[in-house]
Amino acid sequence: MTIIASAVGGLLFLLASHSQQPKHPEAAYEKDVSDLAVKLERVSADVDHNSSVLQDVRADLSTIRSEQTASKREILSAIKAATER
Repeated sequence: MTIIASAVGGLLFLLASHSQQPKHPEAAYEKDVSDLAVKLERVSADVDHNSSVLQDVRADLSTIRSEQTASKREILSAIKAATER
């Protein structure tokens, strides 16, 4: 997350600091750089969203594991009680 934020900040800094300099033939077009900055911001937003979804999935998996453990104990206890009769 911090890497993406740094990259976006770096691009915005470059846009602002080099906007007054004359262009040379190897320079990127401002529109291309702006489009790239927008795409990078979208990727950053997607990463944030995916991180949030991943945290939710991890929490759900933890809940499922706990429920499965409890169910397994109940089943084993019932089998043990049935075999002791």
